[in-house]
Amino acid sequence: MSESASEDRLQRIRDTAYELWEKAGRPEGQDHDFWLEAEKIVDGEAGGPDIVDQDSDDSFPASDPPSFNP
Repeated sequence: MSESASEDRLQRIRDTAYELWEKAGRPEGQDHDFWLEAEKIVDGEAGGPDIVDQDSDDSFPASDPPSFNP
């Protein structure tokens, strides 16, 4: 990941964590929790491995022929 892309990712995480914190009523002492949740959201937007794996688990294997019962 380039330095610019890394800085962009961190800024998006900051912004998302701040939004989550505000929506939760600005509680004190939970900054780490909001940061981790924001990381999941931002990285999920990029289509990380977890999303691909989940989608492939739910998909129909391309090698299986369609069933046909006349």
